[in-house]
Amino acid sequence: MKKLFITLLIFCATAVSAFACSITFELQDSKGKTVKPSKVKVGEEYVLVVQFETTHGNCGIAVENTKFKLDGIKVEKASDWVDIGNEVYTRKLKIKIVDNNKDTASIVVVRECGRGGALESFVLKK
Repeated sequence: MKKLFITLLIFCATAVSAFACSITFELQDSKGKTVKPSKVKVGEEYVLVVQFETTHGNCGIAVENTKFKLDGIKVEKASDWVDIGNEVYTRKLKIKIVDNNKDTASIVVVRECGRGGALESFVLKK
């Protein structure tokens, strides 16, 4: 019975992930070095590299239609999406931490489509 339950759980997790897009984040300092600050301060600037990958292939939603919701972060400059191959795209955002009267600053990336889309958050503590 346990084996059946585990098999079904793995199957369901695989089936759900097969229909969603994948979005990852990498925070860099001004020199391009990956950083993981425990806390950030208002006024600090970073480069946030956003990577988007279609996991279901043949996505009908253009990568340019990806939406960003900001809270406590201001985008100073943003590159265009770059196709690095195999349905993988990257975009660099020069961000600045701004006052939002909260303990966190965040970016939420949203892609809406009929195949599950994607909703990923990047949160920094202040």
